[in-house]
Amino acid sequence: MRKKDKKIEIQISDKQVAVNGTKMAGYQLTIGNKLVGEIAEIDDKFAVIKNTAVVEFHKNLETAVEAIIETYNLNH
Repeated sequence: MRKKDKKIEIQISDKQVAVNGTKMAGYQLTIGNKLVGEIAEIDDKFAVIKNTAVVEFHKNLETAVEAIIETYNLNH
């Protein structure tokens, strides 16, 4: 039997995110009420934030969002 593809809706909202104890403008990705990831723009790059620490940098917002979604899909 083949599983049906399940559609999910991911919301991106402008929020203050904490990076190494400093609050800065950024983005939060949510699925329903669950926080999936956070992104902050640092030195013209987009940083993926996990537990207030920078995990990785990306050249644009789209690739940062894709990385968060990919990590979320691999862990669920």
